Amino acid sequence: MKYFVIGIGGTGMRCIEAFTHLCAMGMCDNMEIDILSIDTDTNNGNKGRSEQLIERYRRIKGGDGGKPTANSFFTAKINLFKFAPEYSGNRLTFETISDLTSGAEDIKRSNKALADLFFDDDVQKFNLNHGYRAQTHMGSHLMYHAIVEAARLVREGKGRPEDRSLVEFINRIFQAGADARVFILGSIFGGTGASSIPILPRALTHALRVSDPNANIQQAQFGCSLLTEYFSFTVPDAVQTKAQKVIANSNNFSFNSQAALMFYEADETVKRTYQRMYHVGWPSSQRKDFSADGKDAKTITGGAEQRNPCHVTEFLCAAAALDFFTRRETADDKHEIVFRSANEQNGSFLFDFQDFIGTQRANDFMNRLGALYALGLIVINHEKGGAGQNGVLNLVKKFQEFGTPDYVNLPQDDARDIDDYLKAFAFTYEGGEIVPGWLLQVRETVRGSFLFSADAFSTNYKQLQGVHFGKLFDDESHQFAKKGKLGFGAGDPYNEFCNVILKDQTVKPSPEIQKVERLNEHFLAHTYRTLTKLYNLL
Repeated sequence: MKYFVIGIGGTGMRCIEAFTHLCAMGMCDNMEIDILSIDTDTNNGNKGRSEQLIERYRRIKGGDGGKPTANSFFTAKINLFKFAPEYSGNRLTFETISDLTSGAEDIKRSNKALADLFFDDDVQKFNLNHGYRAQTHMGSHLMYHAIVEAARLVREGKGRPEDRSLVEFINRIFQAGADARVFILGSIFGGTGASSIPILPRALTHALRVSDPNANIQQAQFGCSLLTEYFSFTVPDAVQTKAQKVIANSNNFSFNSQAALMFYEADETVKRTYQRMYHVGWPSSQRKDFSADGKDAKTITGGAEQRNPCHVTEFLCAAAALDFFTRRETADDKHEIVFRSANEQNGSFLFDFQDFIGTQRANDFMNRLGALYALGLIVINHEKGGAGQNGVLNLVKKFQEFGTPDYVNLPQDDARDIDDYLKAFAFTYEGGEIVPGWLLQVRETVRGSFLFSADAFSTNYKQLQGVHFGKLFDDESHQFAKKGKLGFGAGDPYNEFCNVILKDQTVKPSPEIQKVERLNEHFLAHTYRTLTKLYNLL
């Protein structure tokens, strides 16, 4: 099989961020995955954050020369492609892109009259560089033509790097044929994602046909997330509304979601295009306020300022992509809208591991997520990564002190990338405060219990520094270093971790089973096998 992920818009960017962390946990053994980011807002903060994370992941894997591995961390090989429609210069509005004001007077009148049938005047004239602002009817039109136009420009030798990247991604889907599995991540209540999900498979096909009229990607199987509203932000005031004229209002997100779901349920073209659609929803009473804790003075429409925190629904969408890739019973002529529910009590979800990944792989997911978080706690807390030091190099030096110099030649750049990745995944410290990474941000969006013990997600600086990572799981059968107090002898999980990794020959990495070649992959595989043995889950 060949695997393709497309993240669209701000929500799609955060979804591919979550999917990248699934790969870092090791949930995508032996896979090579092509990821395409699509956003109209080239400077969007969430877009930059997700792409930087993927680039760091790729460096850990050895870049283009990296290979898929297994039974370790960072097992999938990821290739990153980027595309953004060109909305700059004389292409800033629908009006200028469509050339409504050029030509003879009768032609201009006809063009304007036709445009007015579909779009309000304000919609035709607003600046597109921050996205489609919940104007999905216009967004679908523009995104479709931007994709096809990119293919034409590449054929003519005029394409930008973004255009060439898109065309290469489409060609890879075509070359994969019936082995292609394509999953599209985005929301259906906003602008770019909601605009693109309905038209994207057809747009990719028509872009492919620019160079080969007989080519198609109909053999590929498509899946997508139908993520309904799950956050809100500052409602634009009269001054901002007057200035912007067209601006997204989160008060309308519920209506947008309902209309979109009715469309996806009824539209025959969508049913023929998508084999499986995953509906991910969230209670309106628990919507997350993305406007800087409700203190933003104005609505942030996009740009570098838009760096929204991560949410559990995005994690569920990433898990849906993995489910789509690993299911084998999907039939070419079958269309399904599927969902998975979680237990709820007193208005709070009680998330368990199987709620994300299903019962068959629940223990595997539990082990891999727990092991990666534990490695983060070791590097950030015990090896001072959270204090500005290189925690991975400190851990390597510790091994050397105890007579295990296996990783003494680990390149500093590799160590730095792993150290930085773990902080982006978990957390770090700054000025005596906790700076939540992806996992802690996700946990903050859930009112009820969430996967690990409450101590593992403490919001108290000193308590998080001293968390006992041997007791991440509430089930005592999956705990270690349970006796004594933290920092004293056998009750110290760090000591037990070091004892096993330094003395137990059975946890050494296996090139045959784990397929590791590079030194940093040996290091990661060694820590993974050690923590897997200690947690006794597999």
